[in-house]
Amino acid sequence: MMTIAFQIASDLGAAGLGRVALEAIRGIRDAGMLGTVTCLRRDRSPSHAGIVSEINEIRLLERFLPRRVATRLGFNSLMRQNYFGLRAALNLSECDVVHGFTGQMTETIRAAHRRGIRTIVDRPNTHVSFIRRVMETEYRKYGVQFAPYTRSQVRRETRELLECDAVVTCSRFAKQTMMDEGVDPARIHVIHYGVDLDAFRPAAKPDSVFRVVFAGLICLRKGVQYLLEAWEKLRLPHAELVMQGHVLDDAAALVRHYRSRCDFALLPHTDDPRELCRTYNSASVCVFPSLEDGFGMVVAEAMACNRPVIVTWSMGAADLLADTGNGMIIPAGDARAVGDALLAFYENPSLCRVRDARSRVAPLTWDAYRASLLRLYGSLVSGARGDTG
Repeated sequence: MMTIAFQIASDLGAAGLGRVALEAIRGIRDAGMLGTVTCLRRDRSPSHAGIVSEINEIRLLERFLPRRVATRLGFNSLMRQNYFGLRAALNLSECDVVHGFTGQMTETIRAAHRRGIRTIVDRPNTHVSFIRRVMETEYRKYGVQFAPYTRSQVRRETRELLECDAVVTCSRFAKQTMMDEGVDPARIHVIHYGVDLDAFRPAAKPDSVFRVVFAGLICLRKGVQYLLEAWEKLRLPHAELVMQGHVLDDAAALVRHYRSRCDFALLPHTDDPRELCRTYNSASVCVFPSLEDGFGMVVAEAMACNRPVIVTWSMGAADLLADTGNGMIIPAGDARAVGDALLAFYENPSLCRVRDARSRVAPLTWDAYRASLLRLYGSLVSGARGDTG
């Protein structure tokens, strides 16, 4: 029987990667293959007792520095990459495969290869060089002072993708950006994330207001600057824009600027899928104008609620809309394209009445995600190669 170790420099079970990691670990555990898990903090499920190593001091140290200062100094990346990587490598027990996220695996890869352990680097976004190019341009445009990635981060993450035995990513788009940077395509495995179809279900829209919904991190990478620019110019009567999520530092000034120029609702981030489901079901159309996104789990969640979506070609979830009538795909970084798409839905209400968005994402279950991972682990241990998706 194989043994799989797992590591993530985040809170196990939290939103985003914490949820992805938890689903992966559940599959490994249910298959009887789970070895050690290293994380910042874990969910308190009794099934994880005795196998999870928490690196609590990172959280404690992060409390002493304001987030903006920590970001400018590169403190968070230093702690969540270099320090976590060192601790995780020391914590590595006997196993056949170790699976962890990009930026956190350098020390583990070296320790594992000395012991004949196979390594998987999970890259949930596009290649780090692709993101850096996109975001440096955007940060200059909007006067953001701190860099999206330091040169040392880029070198570290690039090296991990080249040195590991396999790379896991979540879309063909993300895979292509890695191939463009010289990663062997035979080592890149596309495994789509799941969507909880029980949690995200369609419900009748509660009113007749034309409502545009954005959910996710409110930051420049997610393209909210182009959504807000378009919304200000449209000034549609009997219409609302609702944005739900954390406002990151790089977009804080932008959000303040537009709040004085146009009306929109800003809802706090929530980890409760029931609240998110209500937000999606209140929408006429959901818009996700990302400049870069490896996939975009919120897109699948909105489609599970049978809501039409507007996405960009620069995110993996564009695959979900190919040759369907479930929304529109637009160029990234283009406020006019965002505005034209929103106006099309506003002027033609029939576009808002999709029928098969939910069926389009139905195959994207967490069971399918876990099964694909287990196949990959088996192929690595047996020495087989090949793409799983």
